[in-house]
Amino acid sequence: MMRRHLMTCTQFVDLADAFALEALDELEQRACARHIGRMVAHHGCREALAQAHGVMDRLAAAVPGALEPPPAALWDAIAARLGAGTGSSNAEWL
Repeated sequence: MMRRHLMTCTQFVDLADAFALEALDELEQRACARHIGRMVAHHGCREALAQAHGVMDRLAAAVPGALEPPPAALWDAIAARLGAGTGSSNAEWL
C-alpha cells in the first residue's frame, strides 16, 4: 500500500495563490484540495486561501469583461495573424 505524504500548512500557504488560480499541476492541485479539506487545526491555510480569492475577485472587478468568455472568433484572428496553416516557420508549432 502506497502512503501519501501529507502537505504541511507551510507548504499549503506557499501554494495558496496558485491553488486558488488553479495554476498548479494536477497532483499539486489535488494535494492542496486534500489538505484544505482535512479536519485538522490549520495554521494560516484558510486565511491564505481567502486572501488569494479576495485578490482574484478584486482583479476580476478591475478588468472590464474579465469574467466574460472571449469572442468565438478570437482564436481564428490570432491564428491568421500568426500565419497558421500558411507554412510560415513562425507558426509551425500551432
